[in-house]
Order: sequence, then C-alpha cells, then structure tokens
Amino acid sequence: MSLSRYSNSPIWSDSSKRLVVLVLLLLISLLLYRVRLLLLPFVMAMVLAYLIDPGVNALSKRLRVPRLVAIILIYLLIIAVLILIPVRAIPPIVVQVNAFLNNVPRYLQELGDFLQQPIIVANFEIPIDDLPLEQLYAGISSNLINIIQTLGGRSLSLLGSIASATISTVGWTVMVLFLSFYLVKDHELMFQAIMDLVPESYKGDIYLLSEQVSITWNAFLRGQLVLCLVMATIVFVLALLLNLPNPLTLALIAGFAEFLPTVGPVLAAVPAALIALFQSDVSWIGHFMTPFWFMVVILSVYGIIFQLENYYLVPRI
Repeated sequence: MSLSRYSNSPIWSDSSKRLVVLVLLLLISLLLYRVRLLLLPFVMAMVLAYLIDPGVNALSKRLRVPRLVAIILIYLLIIAVLILIPVRAIPPIVVQVNAFLNNVPRYLQELGDFLQQPIIVANFEIPIDDLPLEQLYAGISSNLINIIQTLGGRSLSLLGSIASATISTVGWTVMVLFLSFYLVKDHELMFQAIMDLVPESYKGDIYLLSEQVSITWNAFLRGQLVLCLVMATIVFVLALLLNLPNPLTLALIAGFAEFLPTVGPVLAAVPAALIALFQSDVSWIGHFMTPFWFMVVILSVYGIIFQLENYYLVPRI
C-alpha cells in the first residue's frame, strides 16, 4: 500500500511518544486482563491464520478459485489431518503404555543393579558404601508400585479425567479453527475497520508500523519453524543411526522444544537420556559401555547438536 498520501504526518515529540506508548500499554494490559481466558486460543488462532494465509493465496492462484473456496479446502484438509492423527496414534500409544507397565519390574531390577555398580572415573573407583543406595532403591520401588496400584484402583476416575480432557481439547481446537477461519477470511476488512478509526494525519505512521511488525514477525515465525524442522530431522537421523527406540517421538519432542527458550533443549534431552539409561541394550553402541556412560554419550550428542544450533544454525536462519 502506498504511503505517499500520508507523507505529511506530523513529527511526534519525545514526550508525545512516551505518552502514547504508556497509554497503549495500559489499554493493552486492560484488554488482556478482560479477555485472559480467550487469550491463548486467540493467539493460537492468529498464528494458525498467519501460517495458512500464504497457502490460501497460492492455492487460489493455482486453481483459479475464489479465496473463500481455497480457505474451505485448506480447512477441510486440516480437519481431516486432525481426525486421522488420533485414529492412527491412539492404538500405538495404548500398546506402548501397556508395554511400559509390564516392564516396570524389569526397570526396577535394572535400576537396582545400576545403583549397586561401583562408580569408576579414569580408573578411580569412588566409594559408595556409605551412600544409602539400598534405601533409595527401596523408596523408588515402593513409590512406583504405589503409583501403579493407585492408577489401577482409580481406572474409572482416570478414564473420566481423560474423557474430560479430550472434550476440553476438542472444544479448544474447534474454537481455534473457528477464530482462525475468520481471521484468514476477513483480516483485511478487520485491519481497514481499525484504520478507519485512526485520524487521517496518523495513518501513514500506523501503516508503516504495521508493515515493520509484519516483516519482523514473518522472519521470526518462519525462522522458528525452519529451526524446528531442522532440529527434528537431525535428532531423527541420529536416533536411527544409534538405533534408539521411538526415533520419531524423540524428533517431534526436539522440534516442539524449539519453541521453549533455554529449557527446551534440556527437556528434549531428558527422554533420550532415560532411554539410554534403561534400554541401552537395544542400541549397538550400548553394548560397548555401561548404561550410565551410554547416557553420558547421548547427553553429549544432544549437547553438540544444540551448540551447533546456537552457533551455526541460528545466526544463518
């Protein structure tokens, strides 16, 4: 949009800028407080609409169909994917949970064996006789067994909680899809309606500010998505090479963790470390070292990956 017709906007003094910023912050804070329950789905809808909008434009031009038809086609595809994911994912999850519960006694035995092994660093054995490892092992075993028995005794309550959480998730998903649909469909009309409320002399500043915010947000979000894809791919390939169980799950965790600054890499490494500690025998490299050192190797690999991300990928993406 051309800004030539708004080139005569008055120059703002420093005091005017500070006053406007303060008023805007107060108004935004009040608005966020009043709509705090709807804030998260609205933000998610904005992000989804922002991601969908380029696809809508491309589909509309390629198929030569009205924009509304392109929007409907994309949302039908999204709904189909959202339906297929639970249908395909729930049965394997149930199988894996049952397998985990059946293997709890073996995990406890492996934990006890691990705690009884001497700690050797550079041919130096660290004395562990004075450490209350047996009491620690007994406490962990007792707590895990109590948790499993509690879950088994409250299966109906647990199923009710799962059903309630499922209904809540479906409701939030429908709300996000509904809001994002209208944001994609009418965002230009919404923006123009807001601009009609702005005094004519300040419209140039608002248009320029919105353009700069759009460019910055576009660069951040697309860069973050590229990082998620790259990190998920790297973790998936390395998990396959090391023959770790559930490489796709580890990759998805690493990808989504990119949206969590600082703590994301730590959270992404925890599942891999636990797998290395308790299932080292499934990996070819785990046969050449103890479970503890295999866990150290996996954590080191994750550390190298995220250092590579910070010093090489982030500056270039």
